[in-house]
Amino acid sequence: MSTTVLEPRAGRTRDVLSSHVVRLLRMREIQLLVAIGIVVAVTTAAHPTFVAPGNISFMLADAAATAILAMGQTVVVLAKGIDLSVAPILGIAAVLVAFPAQDLNLPIVVGLAIVLGVGLVLGAANGVLVSIARIPPIIATLATLSVYGGLQFILAKGEEISNIPNSYAALGNDDIVSGVPWVLLIVVALAGAVTFFLRHTNTGRSIYAIGNDAAAAHRSGIPVQRVTFIAYTLCGVLAGIGGLIYLCHVGSVDSTTGTADNINLTSIAATLIGGTALTGGRGGVAGSVLGAIFLSVALTAMVFALIPAIWEPAGVGALMLLAMLFDRRSAVRSPSRTRRPRRAP
Repeated sequence: MSTTVLEPRAGRTRDVLSSHVVRLLRMREIQLLVAIGIVVAVTTAAHPTFVAPGNISFMLADAAATAILAMGQTVVVLAKGIDLSVAPILGIAAVLVAFPAQDLNLPIVVGLAIVLGVGLVLGAANGVLVSIARIPPIIATLATLSVYGGLQFILAKGEEISNIPNSYAALGNDDIVSGVPWVLLIVVALAGAVTFFLRHTNTGRSIYAIGNDAAAAHRSGIPVQRVTFIAYTLCGVLAGIGGLIYLCHVGSVDSTTGTADNINLTSIAATLIGGTALTGGRGGVAGSVLGAIFLSVALTAMVFALIPAIWEPAGVGALMLLAMLFDRRSAVRSPSRTRRPRRAP
């Protein structure tokens, strides 16, 4: 009697447990952690110094600026947009801090205020073009990529600014504990703040709604223009912060900073690898941060494997294509889940 009762319960428990495991393995964050672990294990087998604390710290710090830009990129992609101008926004912010930091020993707090202002203005300009002027995002931000790039060249005066105070380098490269840089704490804090904004505020939830169906969002009373403007403005602010983090980590900037580093490509790649759908409405910041870390680990592994740096953009592009193909296969395999409307009582 008891066996008859217990066996179905045990079976149900196993089914529930297996379904939870399957659901967990389908999470992009878990998949990325596994992928990072595989790359680290394979590279360490050939080069044991790959997991030295100094190298781990470098990879995490090197991913920080890309991760912050990917957070902003995630916000606009969720709203079915894209921002191709984040690289020169990063560059302008870094240049405008680097000159007074070099000449006047500018405090980092003041530098933060500068990059926030730069990101706010340039991001808002993108927001106006996309939300009010109704220019397609890829065209609007491609245009501002050129405009902001020219402005960066003018502001940098063709010079390289490299005499940055030690306090900046300490923030960008020093560790909290061995192998864990301070900038990782900044990235985690920003990721938590942006995640809270997206998941727990009306504007953040509206971004998801717009990405799923902008027309339906408008009919339901969501101010699509205003929310889109906020998304691009926030993306600009995060790109500005990324400029300060880049300056602290690298220690120098010039007229091509950001653009020459292909940070547009890597920020979009980190976003897509992190599971944010290019069609909008699906994804999150945690995946984008892990996507940036995965790219940093993979590119560093290429260096250890003596693959020429000229192949790095090709590697990033290949990983981005693989991520999109994986998302398409997952979408085909997953059954559509549509909720039936409730009947009126």
